[in-house]
Amino acid sequence: MKNIFLSKIAKITVDILLVAGPILSMTSAQHEGSASWGALHCIVSMAWYALMIVHIWQHWRLTKALVKPKVMKRNKITFLTLLGFILMTFIIFLFVVNVGDIFVKIHHGAASLFSKPLIVHTIHKFRRFVQLFGKNDK
Repeated sequence: MKNIFLSKIAKITVDILLVAGPILSMTSAQHEGSASWGALHCIVSMAWYALMIVHIWQHWRLTKALVKPKVMKRNKITFLTLLGFILMTFIIFLFVVNVGDIFVKIHHGAASLFSKPLIVHTIHKFRRFVQLFGKNDK
């Protein structure tokens, strides 16, 4: 039996939610108290983070191959997006220790850096996303 997360509908659903996630996350970050764990910003962001893990797992063969210089060179944007994800993961661990002003500033800077390759990655992979609606189940 095929894994449910690798189905065409799962990939489409995850991709759509991944596009909506940053919009909801950035919008909810504007509100007072967004740095607390129970805030909408944190809840939306953690759900989005979980979806990113699923997305990385859905493309695990490429993710593993990105450590090879030849593959990394052909997939620079994907590699930069993955580095941004790793940086954000590190910052989440900092938040577990302490949600102080300095960590919020670091988070804000890293999120700003991460957003650029993320937007380019989304646009760059849009054609592949549209192909998920085709007849062939690859």
